[in-house]
Amino acid sequence: MNFIKNIAGLFLLFFMFSCGKNINIDDILKNENNFKLTIYLSNKYNSDSTIIKTINKNSKKISKLKEWITNNPDGWQSSNYSWATPDISLIGNNFRLLIFTDFIVIGFVDKKWKQKQYTKQVNKLELDFISNNE
Repeated sequence: MNFIKNIAGLFLLFFMFSCGKNINIDDILKNENNFKLTIYLSNKYNSDSTIIKTINKNSKKISKLKEWITNNPDGWQSSNYSWATPDISLIGNNFRLLIFTDFIVIGFVDKKWKQKQYTKQVNKLELDFISNNE
């Protein structure tokens, strides 16, 4: 009976570790040059309530994003869902970051040219540096 409990425990432990994904941001962004930053203000369906900017890959915002993702490598969950309009989006050629109130979505093309998408529970305020006027 203990043998079965040990096997079940190992299986559960393996399953828990395999659910989370690590994201290597340097691999993801290496082919990007510029990003389109869109900040949706109050009414997401009115074009007058959006701010759109172009962000260079060498900007402070992207540098801080790389640092944030590097410091938060765990807890990413694979996602196959389509997402509605976020509060903030940062879109490149093969990369997208969607920021909602309490979670984010990162989508990208991997080394094998396959689409990947991950979500993580995050308070939007942690990523305030993306939308500030720096």
